[in-house]
Amino acid sequence: MSISSINYSSSILGSQIRNINQQLTDLSTQLSTGKLSQNYSGMGTNEGFAIAGRAQLSNIAAYTDTMTNVNVSINLANTALQSLTTIRNTVQTGSANTAQDLNVNGQTVAQNTAAAQFGSMVGVLNTQSGNRYLFSGTAFNTPSVANAGDIINGTTTQAGFKTVMAERQAADLGANGMGRLVLATPQPTPSSVKVSEDAPASPFGLKIAAVSSTLTGATVTGPSGSPVSFSVDLNGVNPNNGDKLSVQFTLPDGSTEQIDLTASTATPTPVGSFAIDASVPVNPNNTATNLNTALNTAIKKLAGTSLVAASAVTAGDNFFNTAGSATANVAATGNLLSYTSTTGTGSVALQDSALAIASTTTSLDSSATPHLNGTILNALANAPTGTTLTITGASGAHTITFDPTVTTVTTASGNTTIGLASGSAAKVSDILNAIATAAGIPAANVTLSAGGNIQIATGTGTDVAVTGGAAATALGLGSVTRGSVASTPQITGSTVLSGTATTGGPEVLSAAFQAPDTITVNGQTLTFVASGAIGPNQINITDNITTLLGKIDQITGTTKPSTIHGGVITINTDDPGSLNITSSNSTAFAALGFTTSPVTAAKAPLRVGSSPLGSATTLVNGSATTVQWYLGNDGPGSPRSTAMARVDDSVTVQYGAQANEDAIRKELQAVAVFGTFSTSPTGQYAGGQVAALSLRVTQALTKQPGQQRIEDIQTDIAMAQNTMKDASSRQTQAKAQLQTIIDQAESAPPDQVASEILSLQNALQASYQVTSNLAQLSLVKFL
Repeated sequence: MSISSINYSSSILGSQIRNINQQLTDLSTQLSTGKLSQNYSGMGTNEGFAIAGRAQLSNIAAYTDTMTNVNVSINLANTALQSLTTIRNTVQTGSANTAQDLNVNGQTVAQNTAAAQFGSMVGVLNTQSGNRYLFSGTAFNTPSVANAGDIINGTTTQAGFKTVMAERQAADLGANGMGRLVLATPQPTPSSVKVSEDAPASPFGLKIAAVSSTLTGATVTGPSGSPVSFSVDLNGVNPNNGDKLSVQFTLPDGSTEQIDLTASTATPTPVGSFAIDASVPVNPNNTATNLNTALNTAIKKLAGTSLVAASAVTAGDNFFNTAGSATANVAATGNLLSYTSTTGTGSVALQDSALAIASTTTSLDSSATPHLNGTILNALANAPTGTTLTITGASGAHTITFDPTVTTVTTASGNTTIGLASGSAAKVSDILNAIATAAGIPAANVTLSAGGNIQIATGTGTDVAVTGGAAATALGLGSVTRGSVASTPQITGSTVLSGTATTGGPEVLSAAFQAPDTITVNGQTLTFVASGAIGPNQINITDNITTLLGKIDQITGTTKPSTIHGGVITINTDDPGSLNITSSNSTAFAALGFTTSPVTAAKAPLRVGSSPLGSATTLVNGSATTVQWYLGNDGPGSPRSTAMARVDDSVTVQYGAQANEDAIRKELQAVAVFGTFSTSPTGQYAGGQVAALSLRVTQALTKQPGQQRIEDIQTDIAMAQNTMKDASSRQTQAKAQLQTIIDQAESAPPDQVASEILSLQNALQASYQVTSNLAQLSLVKFL
């Protein structure tokens, strides 16, 4: 019998001991490292979950780094925006201060402060986060705005804002300092005044908006014509003390100002008044001259104060704003078929007692010198009862009674009694006024011709019927009937785009649009339809020009509505570079005043277009010769979208900003205007200029409904921070959950490992004892 050798290393027991040793080694490693294994093969079946979880943790770490960097940029931007808010409040407080003490440079302390704050704003807008300029949009490697000194003063080759402002002021004031208005010299008639704009389609100066009058006996005509004008005719009648003429003007910045001139008998004549002639005999023509002088003074004051301020504000818009406008080439005309004024001229030439041509001041008192010809007076007096003249107009029949027993002139309910007794104060002008009152037409429509004939022009209201009789025969009067004629007045907002002009109907465009004509605005087609227009891209041919301009504005998205003034259309746009308007009906398009196609707008910065500046009529693109204040990105889309970051698997935030955003640009513009403007400290209107400018700057820095504010930008980027905060909270929770999964898959529980080690140690000790006993076994013992 053979006996196998009892070899420890090759025995089954030895193999078990080695296994126990290996297990103890592995458990000791687990206990010291806390990991199940030092390699993936020993991790078990759940290691796939751990690997995926670890990848997600890596992504979260990357998102956390991104959010940290974005938060740094947002915090810096918010600090910068808060600085802009502080600057705005500082300048606004200064501009609202009524103190207008000027230093030797023609500026107030508040203006000096604004000039310094402008430099601070430029520094704030060029804030960087690392190598990124925060207010340059996608052009983050480029400073947001140019150097403050260059913006204001220009460079050796390009003009700055100060030059643009000076040019604009010269163009708005005009050579005569009247705001591009012209007072007719000599006056149209001895008893009238006339004021006109100097050019029909100029963006400069004062624009006549409205005129109203309570001047007794006076006639106001206009505003109308091209260029726009108005006239006031006293008609040989002195106004009463306290009667008033009011003229409203539109200024270049869109604001309105009104001149009020009051007729006065006070001596000296109060400011804002004109003297009623008090000579003997009274001469209303002198009153007209006084009115003309007062108008001249008032317009110069308005031009020298509010217009100068409005010009500075508008220059700021021309330099800093990207908006622009396109003005029609000519004042367009419409077509109106209506009854028009027909003048009826009396058959008798009125003479005075000296056989000279009578005037409006010729007396009706037979004892006065001179008086109306005795033959006519006798026929009117028809002693002892007098005569009656019946006139029928728009308000029915009214009578004029010539009474030889009274010395006064009285009017009641359209009926007038004219006294012819000795000592009467009545004049030929009272006859003319009585006819106008009875007919219900303006006093200016009843006049005395150079030959002494009474003339009656009905206007457009009604026919004038004169009942025959001794009075009518003596004065040579007859009925006047209107005539129906076609005319071509200037187009207005109420001019209809198509149709047939009818008597009493609206004005119709002379060359009409028809269905399916089109006007293409920036690539979008506006189609004319016969009726039932729907949406922004259709318009009825029976609509008017105001509706058409509204449709065009809706397409362009302009924040400043387009206008029509003096028959001239101005299309406003926030993006002049893209404005392009054409029409399939070139004839009707030309009837709107657009004689060249396409209609485009000059790009900012805008400069006065010709020399001499005082007679310029255009604004042109000045980019080649003017400092560009904004240097960053100016592409389409939201400024916020110019900086984006992914902060979660499905979440991105937008936190970009641009210095040319409305809120920032308007503040920078207002501060620049206020800090740059200066005037002569000894100038006649210096205080008024600064006061008017201060008011406008205060308004510009005051929040207006619907306009962006600095706080709106802060709110936008705060929302980005809130989004990141929410994402960070979710990711923190996810990190904890993922770490649990990893720990469960890879970690070795120390209590369990210690227990297993103790158990193995006991087993190993027992194994060693058995091995030891077996190691002492001999053949003898075995046998």
